[in-house]
Amino acid sequence: MTFFPRPIFAICLLLGSYTCFASAQAEDNLQFSGFARVVMGYLDDSNAEYAGYDDSISLGEQSLLGLQADYQFNETLSITGQLVGHTNERRESGVEWLYVTYKPSNAFQVKLGKQRLPFFNYSDSLDVGFAYPWLTLPKQFYETSFFSTFEGLLANYEFPVSVLLINLEGYWGYYDDDIYSPDGGVETKVTGLFGFNTSVTWKNWNARASYNQGNTELTLLSASQFGEQLRQVGFERSADWLDPNGLIQFYQFSVNYEDLNYFLRSEIAKMEGESGMVPDIDSFYVSVGYNFYPYTIYLSYSKRDLYYDHPENEIPFGVSDQLNALAGGYVAVTNGFLDDKSAGTKVGIRWDWRSNVALKAEATYIDADEKISGDFTLRDLGNFDGSAILYQLGLEWVF
Repeated sequence: MTFFPRPIFAICLLLGSYTCFASAQAEDNLQFSGFARVVMGYLDDSNAEYAGYDDSISLGEQSLLGLQADYQFNETLSITGQLVGHTNERRESGVEWLYVTYKPSNAFQVKLGKQRLPFFNYSDSLDVGFAYPWLTLPKQFYETSFFSTFEGLLANYEFPVSVLLINLEGYWGYYDDDIYSPDGGVETKVTGLFGFNTSVTWKNWNARASYNQGNTELTLLSASQFGEQLRQVGFERSADWLDPNGLIQFYQFSVNYEDLNYFLRSEIAKMEGESGMVPDIDSFYVSVGYNFYPYTIYLSYSKRDLYYDHPENEIPFGVSDQLNALAGGYVAVTNGFLDDKSAGTKVGIRWDWRSNVALKAEATYIDADEKISGDFTLRDLGNFDGSAILYQLGLEWVF
């Protein structure tokens, strides 16, 4: 059984900080809030790892604690900070949000600082499990993006048009941090990062569309050095494929419906990478549910198609030992970038035990190609046949 790993110290620190600061709530301008989740999971296959879970019971993959402070300087200016402590060693504990908000009217606001990238419907609440029906967000979709925060400027404007409520949002900034990979952290810089989205609400329906792009620089020394070696001997096309840097574009569209009894959630996305080492990804999910308070039951299906632009080998074999070594090395490298398709079908139930506490149970059936890319969502540990079930129980709390 896997218990909480070392980052638990961060949660203890946050709890202590919350106790110390709680007395400050007497000031009307300073407000504290928080969220927590404890999630237990078990994967019924010893040959795979999914979302960090294997065939041992684990509490350490998704459990966390978040604390947020909001200080209102005046009617138009405020500052927000959020600390999150993760039990998952692959996620860094610390400051998740730290931004200033200028809100001259109820319709318009501007945020400056570290904040969430508005890629998805649930971008702002990725860690707040109480905010969505599932215990785990549809992994085949929500891990299309490899990072979730940025530092910069975001503007939002909302206005009614007849029976419609329209929301326009745009942002600009950068990202400079490590992203997780199975082989360890990869130093990543994204400059020229910008995007915009619009959503339209009509009665119980909401539709949203977004476009995002950024110039990505990945520190992959072995690939860069090998690419430079190929470039020196004239194999430009092969060297370009191994260049990990380039433009990434991301598109998203969603349609949602909700009334007192039923709901529909759906999103579709596409990511395109300019570098050969960055895959193109098509993904979507659709989920339906029924509310009979205090319970909610749901069924969800998500799918991801990840593929690379595999070039033909332009380096000839049989000419010289040096070229044979280069060609063999290039084939070995490119063969390591596998296309894969995976899907997840989940059923679950949510019980709102209190107005701020929910208990959830969920089972996810994973169906994947036998050859998978080995990213951090689904990993083949040897002889994986492409099918497994993840069982999870969780407690969600907001305060």
